[in-house]
Amino acid sequence: MWACPHCQLALLPIGTGESLACANRHAFDRAREGYVNLLPANRKRSLEPGDNPLMVAARRRVHEADIYRPLADALVTELAGLSGVSSLLDLGCGEAYYCDALARALPDCTLCGIDISRAAIRLAARRCRSVDFAVASAYRLPLLDEALDAIVRVFAPADDAEIVRALKPGRYYLEVSPAPRHLWQVRALLYDKPREHAPPRMAAPGLRLLGQAGVQYEASPGPELVWDIISMTPFAYRGRPERREYLQRHTPAAVTMAFSLHLYCRDA
Repeated sequence: MWACPHCQLALLPIGTGESLACANRHAFDRAREGYVNLLPANRKRSLEPGDNPLMVAARRRVHEADIYRPLADALVTELAGLSGVSSLLDLGCGEAYYCDALARALPDCTLCGIDISRAAIRLAARRCRSVDFAVASAYRLPLLDEALDAIVRVFAPADDAEIVRALKPGRYYLEVSPAPRHLWQVRALLYDKPREHAPPRMAAPGLRLLGQAGVQYEASPGPELVWDIISMTPFAYRGRPERREYLQRHTPAAVTMAFSLHLYCRDA
């Protein structure tokens, strides 16, 4: 499944599986936690790309409170209903909240997860021992062509052409994006003129829309978790400083959680 990030040849386990190597002898050791780093240094735009440890910790606290549980349940329902899914990638998996739900629901499926944040992947590998994790870029997936039956992507940025390349013909891609009213109460306090999230984009070339669904509910996370929700999103850096300070002192009692799910299949 994994491909060498240098030459794109298949990566295979060496010995007991503590390392992976390709036919050109590019080798990658597994970290103590079990993940493998497939992000070459010359492709990093910073020393530690992706979410920093503070953002990852905030996301973990929010997920441990199960504020996103209805979304996780919806993902499981969508993917468990698909036929013939024996390999699945969580693209931009973070600390593996959704991976964990999928691994429990799909015990016979080979799951893998990638994220560009090493801090997130460390936690992911500790959380889900049955899932194969890698530090990698979503814009240059270290995966063989037509390797996967399904890819799920929750909010994460990615390259559509890479998703199409990594999917087997006729197989599935599930994309989750924020619905227009997602976190509306937070945005109303953060901006003078809050705007709804833009509608989901049209299907990318090579992908055909099979269906769509929405998930919306009200959550009451409390002041500390509201700020954690903000800290795990770009909202932590948006709006005027005085607005962010006001939001810290006047957190909303309820927050709208709203998501759009779009299921595609790759053209045969």
